[in-house]
Amino acid sequence: MKKKNKLLTLFFVLGCILALLVGFGAEIIAAGFFSDTDQICEGVQIDTINVGGMTEEEATTAVEKYIDKILNVPITIQVSDQEVQTTVKELGVACDWQDTVAKAYRFGKEGNLLQQFKIKRQMKESGKQFSLPYKISEDTIQDYVEEQCKPFDVSMKNSKLKFKNGKLKATKDRTGHEVQVTKTVKKIHEALNQVLKKGTSEPLRITAVVEDTEPKYTQEQVSRCESLLGSYSTSFATSAAPRANNVKTAAGYINGTVLYPGETFSTIRVIKDRTEENGYQAAPEYSSGNVVDGIGGGVCQVSTTLYNAVINAELEIVERSPHSMVVSYVDVSRDAAISGDYKDFKFKNNTRTPVYIASSAEGGTLSFRIYGEETRPKNRRIEFESETLETIQPGAPVETVDKTKPASYRSVTQSAHVGYKAKLWKIVYVDGKQTEKIQLNSSSYQAEPEHITVGASKATPSPKPSPKASKKPKDAKPTRKPKNTDEPEGSSRQAEPEPTQAVTEAPQTGDTVG
Repeated sequence: MKKKNKLLTLFFVLGCILALLVGFGAEIIAAGFFSDTDQICEGVQIDTINVGGMTEEEATTAVEKYIDKILNVPITIQVSDQEVQTTVKELGVACDWQDTVAKAYRFGKEGNLLQQFKIKRQMKESGKQFSLPYKISEDTIQDYVEEQCKPFDVSMKNSKLKFKNGKLKATKDRTGHEVQVTKTVKKIHEALNQVLKKGTSEPLRITAVVEDTEPKYTQEQVSRCESLLGSYSTSFATSAAPRANNVKTAAGYINGTVLYPGETFSTIRVIKDRTEENGYQAAPEYSSGNVVDGIGGGVCQVSTTLYNAVINAELEIVERSPHSMVVSYVDVSRDAAISGDYKDFKFKNNTRTPVYIASSAEGGTLSFRIYGEETRPKNRRIEFESETLETIQPGAPVETVDKTKPASYRSVTQSAHVGYKAKLWKIVYVDGKQTEKIQLNSSSYQAEPEHITVGASKATPSPKPSPKASKKPKDAKPTRKPKNTDEPEGSSRQAEPEPTQAVTEAPQTGDTVG
């Protein structure tokens, strides 16, 4: 009986083992353990491609086609109202996929039987996905944006004032558009990542990051600048040709200048360096009391005439200097000298809209006209008054002996100059009544004695000195007496012509004859 029971127990155990082996075998068969070893395990994917059951060669072909499709996805980049066309590949995306296919092929074929069994059993439940190793080159994207998108940048343009058909017109304004390279590159990079992650072959549209710059001064604003704010004229009718050329050249550089609110005008900068290359010629100017030829002589008449137009327009004077001696074409304290790069005439547009500066230098008359938006009351007007505070006599004549000249030779090389101290006042009237008297400047003009050159020999008696040369210093009179002027806003006057060799002004070293 006992023997029989042992046999039954043995058969039961063997039956259980056999059942387990049959079940395990079924599991192995179901897991494809004995399937073709040249095939990739079922459930294996490369990105979105199901390569399970494929040979390595078949998987390679499938992946190549897939990557080619992805790299050729068309991309449209919108730049403001323009478009550029490209592809994923042209934007620097690449993929070294061969190792990924090899890994997918080897998956589940390595390790002992139990390990392989475990892996293949897991595959039935969750599968296995291999990602393709795409690489995105930001340098390539940046180069593309700079080369293909930046050319569509549009610079902002303010409206300007121009004369057209005899009328002042406001030009069209323009909004500026500038591609922001760094932000656009980042946006493209993020979009490419999404394409590669999803494996979509749908065309892609990306909008470049563009920064708009609105014009500060629109055509509507600038078109309000149509009133004549101030003007002034002086005469250069008796100027020699080189000096007249310099006046015309400097005035030409200024003509058409548009000065925006808050901007400062520099005469020296606008009329350019006084060189022959810039159109200037040698004309009389003074250096240390002597008459010499200097390139650009006469340009001070331009700065002086402009100064008077500016004060008539009531723009803000930033820098103004008097000549060292009085000039003949305006009253004392109404001049504005320029010299070198250290004495300049500057003014600021203190209005709310741009101003336009027009000049002309024809027929011996130099004129400036300043246009802008008139905001001053109609019942208000201004006048200017030059006030002489002190007159300074020139002193005794200065003789220079020239040994090459006979004793009879006597020549006045420079006339005497009377010096002055003066002020310029602006007087404001409202409804015909004076309401303000404002000092605009103070000016000092030095005196200079008469300069005479005489011969050296005393063998022959000298002729009688001319009445002018024999005058006593206290009797010296100014060759031009400054006078007070009452000039309304925007008025013009014919000034006295400037002197030639015997001048009425003798600026200090470096001053240009006005």
